[in-house]
Parts: sequence; C-alpha cells; structure tokens
Amino acid sequence: MISDDDVKRLFWNGQRMLAKQQQSDEPLQTQFYRGSGPHLWENQHPGGCRRHMAVFNNFNIIPEYCFSCYKILIIPHTVVELFKLMVVFEKLKLPDDNSRKCMIECREQVSGAYKGFIYCRSIEEGKEIIKLLEKEITDNIADNISITLKRGCSEFAITYPEYAKIKQNTTVMSYRKEWQKTEKIGDDKLAIKIPAPASDTYNHPGYITQDAQIMLSWLKYAATIGDLSYLRISEQILLPIQDIKRTSQFKSVKNSKTKITPKVGRNASCICGSGKKYKYCCGNK
Repeated sequence: MISDDDVKRLFWNGQRMLAKQQQSDEPLQTQFYRGSGPHLWENQHPGGCRRHMAVFNNFNIIPEYCFSCYKILIIPHTVVELFKLMVVFEKLKLPDDNSRKCMIECREQVSGAYKGFIYCRSIEEGKEIIKLLEKEITDNIADNISITLKRGCSEFAITYPEYAKIKQNTTVMSYRKEWQKTEKIGDDKLAIKIPAPASDTYNHPGYITQDAQIMLSWLKYAATIGDLSYLRISEQILLPIQDIKRTSQFKSVKNSKTKITPKVGRNASCICGSGKKYKYCCGNK
C-alpha cells in the first residue's frame, strides 16, 4: 500500500528540485503522462489528437479515427489518491505500454475533479487492462475507486452523448459516413502542422522538474476546491488558483483553522508560487 508519507516525500523532493531553479511564467502544468505516445498508434493521423479536436471544434463532427479510441477512466476521491495513482502509473507494466495520464479537471463544461486515464484501441484490450488495474489500485490505494471503460474524448460525448456509451461489449454510436467528406475538407483547410515529438515515449527514469510543477499545481487546485486532504502532503495552506472556479463537494478551505508547520528551507522559494524566498513570504506570517 502506498502511504501518505510516500507521496509527501515525493512532493517535497520535487519542491527541492524546483527551488534550485528560477521562477518562470510558464502556463500551468496539470497533466502527468507516462507510457508510449499516441502518435505511434496504427493508422494515426500525422496531426494526432490535436488534428482530431480541431476537426471537431470547427465542423462539429467526430473524426472516424476516434471511433476506435477507448479510455479507462479512474476517479480518485481526493488529491492524495491522485498522487498515489500517479505512483501506480509510474510503475505500471502493460504489454503495449499504453499512454496513461493523471490530471485535474479544469474544463468548465466537464464534471469531476481528479481523473486518471489509460488509452487503448479496443473494448477487449480495455477489459484486459482493467483486470490488471483493479488489483494494482486495490493493493496500493483503496478498494472503492471507480474504474470504467468509455470511448474517446469527453468533449465529443457532450455534443453526442451516445458516443461514449458501451453496452453489452459493444458501442452504441457508429461513425457517420457522410462525415468523411467534411473530414477531408477540414484537413485541406486547417492544414494542421504538428512538429515531430521529441521522443516516442513519456517515460524517463524517476520524476523530473515538470512532474514537480504538476504536483504543486494539483495541491493548489485542491486548495481551490476545498479538498483539505492536500494538507497531508503540503503541510501548509496554499493559495487557490484564481482562474479556476469549480463547484465542489469539499468543505471550503477558507473555513479551515488548520495550522501546519511546513518543512521547507527558509531560503528556498516559497511553495505558494510568489517567487519570493519562503522566509520573506509564508514563513513570515
């Protein structure tokens, strides 16, 4: 079983890594990836998922390729469980090293808070992975975490609710042949140019600076939605993310009187993200 101390140690190791670097104005990093890149999938379009989403956004149709894209959806209850799922995904061994990610949900039109995904190319493959995954999650996180098999991107299912549904080992919605012409027109007009990926895999030894930034973003997100379990990792109250406004089942963090002494060097960059040294920021309160 992965303990809270395990993920707390992982987080603080990452923050020490970040403290050695200068603060930057990079966009918020929220998605942790492992596994092989989806651009390696058989018959994948050169533009990949960005091309498929561009076709959908411009023409309101689901690309044909996306009708054979499936995902296993895992829903952690808290940010602590999301961290533990990240550790499971880091160590998970799959025959085809399927793409997998952990994320916080920032899209206003999509419900939920914490999610994990493993992408696969058929219902059969998805079911085989679920058998393996259920044991890994029960042994390492908890036995009451939801694991379901769905199809494709959430945005598609908002417009076409039948698209994501799977009943009795088969899908409900099929690709509409009249969309083929529109797809071709879209490719000619959009001319999406995607640079070649730097690597065919998201894997690398251990955790890197980007992973540490993602972990910090997750804890700030938890503070934003009132998930106080984040305090078991951060050991101090964090400032919410101003640009994210989501309803939540969690009690508001503003009402918390929890006071936890942070374990961070006074000369290190403050974990709140202000860019100041800790002793001149949250350590001075």
